[in-house]
Amino acid sequence: MSRCCNVSEAECLIAHLNERTARTIFIRKHLRPVSFEDPSPVLLEVEPDLMFTSPGILLNRGNQRLFTKIIMALRPRTERRSTFTNLERTRCCLNDEFNFSPTNEAIWKSLTSTDIPRTTRNFLWKIMHNTYRVGAFWDHIPHLEHLGLCTICNVPESIEHIMLECTSPGQNLIWKLTERLWRLRHSTWPTLNWGLLLGCGLARFRSKQGKLRKGKNRLFTILVSTSMKLIWTLRNERVFDGKIAASNNEVHNRWLALINSALKRDQLLTNTYRFGNLSKNTNIVLETWSGALSNEDSLPDDWTQVKGVLVGIWPAARNGVG
Repeated sequence: MSRCCNVSEAECLIAHLNERTARTIFIRKHLRPVSFEDPSPVLLEVEPDLMFTSPGILLNRGNQRLFTKIIMALRPRTERRSTFTNLERTRCCLNDEFNFSPTNEAIWKSLTSTDIPRTTRNFLWKIMHNTYRVGAFWDHIPHLEHLGLCTICNVPESIEHIMLECTSPGQNLIWKLTERLWRLRHSTWPTLNWGLLLGCGLARFRSKQGKLRKGKNRLFTILVSTSMKLIWTLRNERVFDGKIAASNNEVHNRWLALINSALKRDQLLTNTYRFGNLSKNTNIVLETWSGALSNEDSLPDDWTQVKGVLVGIWPAARNGVG
């Protein structure tokens, strides 16, 4: 008989009991009271099987999502400098604009908002981590340093430069269209900055009484995230696909098609029969888009089930912007 190693006597006993497949009955042979301070050790014949001592759960009690969370929690986390910088800038800009300082968890959660399509959510997540190969990424790669420069402005390129500073065709027009549609519904448009773009899912517009305006916040999230994704797409087409820079009319119509697609998506998601618990609240969708629609006076109060509803900006004509 030998003492078990590396585990306590109680763990050894429990492990051996778990190994048994038959029913176990404890019989007390002596009537004297048991002393918990008795220093005499509990001895077992063999060491227990690690299968019955290792912590965890049964495989048939878990799922892939749970196991992935467990594995990720066990990995050591190292904070990237660029990620830390983007999180701090997002927090500071939201605090300046809305007097609201979100936690890191709140910022990450905003990037998973179902108000944003999945591909756009992935795009925002990568931007927050600064994983795209632009700017300084190419500085230490021989013979490819020129790829770190903006082909239009001939300055070091960054995601922030692409979104807000670049003079490339389309970027400025897209933000003008975004503001134009916004002002159909709301009077004031905030001054855009990098932190506000990253935190577009955490907008906190309030009424004069201090109440959160959910529809206004949703509209800001949808417009800004959609516009950012289009600016990035146009840049990639110009840099990697070798396409000629898109004309103003083309940019106008592509942006408008994406916004109308987002509107149609909201309409479809109000169908509770089809989507159940995943459906959108009809009142929230109405609050988001009402006032920014085309020919809205001819629409019913609940236009979510009406086909052909469009935003209040017309497509660009061939000979000019309409």
